[in-house]
Amino acid sequence: MQWLADGKQMREIDRRAIEDFGVPGQNLMEAAVAFAARIAADLSPRGPVAVVTGAGNNGGDGWGIARHLAARSYQVKVVTGADPDDLQGDAAIQYMIYDSLGLAWEKYQGPGQLADCALIVDALLGTGMKGEPRGTAAEIIAAINSSPGAVLAVDIPSGLPAEFALPAGPVVQATATATFGLAKAGLYTPAGRKAAGRVFVDPIGLPVSLLQGTDLVLNDGPHAAKGLSQRQLDSHKGNFGHGLLAAGSRGMSGAAMLAGTAALRSGIGLLTIACPDEIQPMLAAQVWEALTLPLPSSAQGEFSPEAAAQVPLGKFNAAAIGPGCRVCPGTRALAGRLLKSDLPLAIDADALNVLAPGIPRREPPTIVSPHPGEMARLLACTVQEVLADPLGTCRRAARAWGCVVILKGSTTCISDPAGKAVLNITGTPGLATGGSGDILTGLILGLLAQNTEPFAAACAASWLLGTASELAAQETGSAAQLPRDVLAALPGAVNLLYKQSSREYFGKEKI
Repeated sequence: MQWLADGKQMREIDRRAIEDFGVPGQNLMEAAVAFAARIAADLSPRGPVAVVTGAGNNGGDGWGIARHLAARSYQVKVVTGADPDDLQGDAAIQYMIYDSLGLAWEKYQGPGQLADCALIVDALLGTGMKGEPRGTAAEIIAAINSSPGAVLAVDIPSGLPAEFALPAGPVVQATATATFGLAKAGLYTPAGRKAAGRVFVDPIGLPVSLLQGTDLVLNDGPHAAKGLSQRQLDSHKGNFGHGLLAAGSRGMSGAAMLAGTAALRSGIGLLTIACPDEIQPMLAAQVWEALTLPLPSSAQGEFSPEAAAQVPLGKFNAAAIGPGCRVCPGTRALAGRLLKSDLPLAIDADALNVLAPGIPRREPPTIVSPHPGEMARLLACTVQEVLADPLGTCRRAARAWGCVVILKGSTTCISDPAGKAVLNITGTPGLATGGSGDILTGLILGLLAQNTEPFAAACAASWLLGTASELAAQETGSAAQLPRDVLAALPGAVNLLYKQSSREYFGKEKI
């Protein structure tokens, strides 16, 4: 499991390692230096290397990295934006060692010092930066970004917050990032993913017990696989639940088809699609494996208010509502009945909009999956406010509504009511099209029907949707990708997740 930390958490981990476990700070810095130097050597062709340093410990890392590269016979120089005499502690020691060896360094004067470098090592600001880079720091960031060489960021690209937050100003655009202890949450914001390049993480000798248990995790395969059910050779459809999908309206039957097919691909035992009666023949003809439940429709082809009372809730193990529904009295009535039921429930799309502002608290498991626009309506705020702090917004909503919240985006944030959170980064820009959220809702429903714990279901479904998009993109690319392509790739994604799971598949034999 890949735990994530912000700057404050990482500094506390370092402090405890030094004070509680007796690990010398210089040992930690030297381990970080050696690790980053190895990554730098792998990145760099044989050409000039400039290591750009600042005033803090990140700058100290830079002096040490330069020393290690010089020992590997690289043509290296340090370009510093700080006065070396102002360095303190471990950073000062690294500078003194470097200087005592007679190795080259110079004060930053202008972008020409970096123009001919094959590699620039960014050790300028680090995780302790607050606010917007200004003055010399901003000039150096611009010079790094205008250089044609590869860039290795040390711990985090300069200008990027370690927290899951938007950068306030310019950010170094790196080819790769060598980060220490735990990966920093800011590396996985949309801006961080653009700036960081490939991320390499090393524990640098920190005690294992200090590197576990933060409140934020990256939703990698092994973590997402916790949401899979165990499947035995003698399993039957009754072992994997019966789900109810309330979906569709005139002109939006495709959303019900996408969500229903995704639920079936999740491994669900039985699926019933409840839909307005005028689109039932179309759904029955397209989604062969699902049962259909035609309900009274209004003159507009939506659920009528009378439809809610005609759903036999007692036969189902979980329910979902929203794909292809419309904001209308019938959707509102059906959502209200499902909310009062004992069923685990997934809510998306216009089923969220009819509940705005806010999701009623309920005892049974509930998962809501808004995009930023829907989240803004639910919280009675602006989309800009949601995007300014997506992780904080997701956590606040989960706590307020007492449910699991999936805030969809290029980095999807998932939180439970206690504030435990996950970042999901699987996926491609091909998901930026109508229908992707319907697939996610179907996957969530299928996993809930299989009695998966709701937070685990949210994580598994998000990973599967993104990975299926990545698999589909190998054939279609991103721009031409359709949700039906993602559906076609779902079996491959499910198989990949089982390969990373401790769950048994077909008895004791894993796929």
